[in-house]
Amino acid sequence: RRPLGTPSDPRGHSVTPCDPPALSPGRRALLSLVRRSRHREVPLRELQRGKAPPGARLGVPFLLHDLLGAQRLQSVPTAAGPLLRLADS
Repeated sequence: RRPLGTPSDPRGHSVTPCDPPALSPGRRALLSLVRRSRHREVPLRELQRGKAPPGARLGVPFLLHDLLGAQRLQSVPTAAGPLLRLADS
């Protein structure tokens, strides 16, 4: 018998919740850049134009695509172009 409160799958193996994957230095740098901005939002053009933050080995376009796909950033369409906003967590 399994102890109470331990999740289990149908085969009887215990299932432990997995932690979210750790952020790479490049992802952390881009998120902190957006977090430090005035309204926690930055124009996409400004991020693409700027110099890559330290630790961004894969390049800013890849990291932006990754953070948008992981829903850590939201893209908001505006008349001046897309605006990247920190996702509510």
